[in-house]
Amino acid sequence: MGQAAGWSGVQKVLHWTMAAAIAVEVPVGFIMGWTYADKTPQGAAKHLLSSQIHHTLGLLLLAAVLWRLTLRMRNTAPPAPDGTSPAQARLASGLQGLLYLGMLIVPLSGWAALSSLGSGGGYPAPPIWFFGHDGFGPGGMIPHIVPPVPWNAHTLFKYGFFGAIHRWALIIGGCALALHIAGALMHQFVLRDGLIGRMWRG
Repeated sequence: MGQAAGWSGVQKVLHWTMAAAIAVEVPVGFIMGWTYADKTPQGAAKHLLSSQIHHTLGLLLLAAVLWRLTLRMRNTAPPAPDGTSPAQARLASGLQGLLYLGMLIVPLSGWAALSSLGSGGGYPAPPIWFFGHDGFGPGGMIPHIVPPVPWNAHTLFKYGFFGAIHRWALIIGGCALALHIAGALMHQFVLRDGLIGRMWRG
């Protein structure tokens, strides 16, 4: 594993594509939650569409972060900008690690929450639009990653458990993302060391 002189073109595209996807994924997820109990035709249509967008983007983001981690394991991050103290470098590295962890746990916990309901407990299979396929296998192309059980089953590993992980991972990941953005803006506009430019053009 070598020290990279800069971010590769693929890493830059993944970074900004994922940023755009997350900017859509989070608000659509809130719309999905807000429309869950709305059984009117308009509300049900909004819920179905927001669910399909949210679930599809979640799976695509999971694939993208696995790709990014593979690239990072092949080459380390570029050196920190000149003038960065060791403490600042460790903080930035730890924050990046927390972001990667969040980008793994959020979609995995969401997938587990959907899997745990599946078509059990009197619920239909949650709608997942993924290149034209809906729901979980065998009829769909999305496998269960945990066994489906009724939402009120006497077991820990059910929808409420994975849903709570999903929400808390989102909150913690959102805080880490806010710090990441604040740090990048500070480097770019206060320290003026061109940090954002390295991920944008060179």
